[in-house]
Amino acid sequence: MQETIILYPAIMMMILTIFLYVKNYLDNFKAMKNKELSSAFFKAYQGEVPENVEVSRQTLKNQFELPVFFYFLITLILIFKIPTLLDLTFAWLFVISRYMHCYVRLTSNHIPFRAKIFTFGFFTLIIWWIVFLSTIL
Repeated sequence: MQETIILYPAIMMMILTIFLYVKNYLDNFKAMKNKELSSAFFKAYQGEVPENVEVSRQTLKNQFELPVFFYFLITLILIFKIPTLLDLTFAWLFVISRYMHCYVRLTSNHIPFRAKIFTFGFFTLIIWWIVFLSTIL
């Protein structure tokens, strides 16, 4: 297996984040154009905001929380060992969970389903970290 194949899931996470930046920008622009959002909101991110703008903003913000541990783990794997099929499986499972989480959040935003997807991704990442640490320590 090529060492750099583990970068493909990371690239897919980056694509998701870029998509969310564009979506957030377009949602903000539309809300400002429709006078549902004032430019003053962006000074301190306080005040009234349409629900779809807030959901878009929070979804983007989420990409800089749990996924940070994902990117860090991939970096450590590339430094300390050759990625295995198990590493690749964990990586893709996490990425799929993040795409699903974003999809649910931006569509139905059904919290029980979204929570299950988040929990799956969270535990996938925790187990992957444990496996990684057990192989290098």
